[in-house]
Amino acid sequence: MFDWFWNGWVGTTSTDGSSSASSVPEMDAASGTLAIAVVLAALVLAWEIKRRRARN
Repeated sequence: MFDWFWNGWVGTTSTDGSSSASSVPEMDAASGTLAIAVVLAALVLAWEIKRRRARN
């Protein structure tokens, strides 16, 4: 049922049934923290813009 997912997204299956995993970049703790900080900054900026528009 989920062969399209496992073969198309997770890895490719060869004719003998073995599969090869896809290569994905790793994210270390510093990069993860930076990514969370960017998302939070965007949320604060959106909240501030909404607050200023409501005040005017």
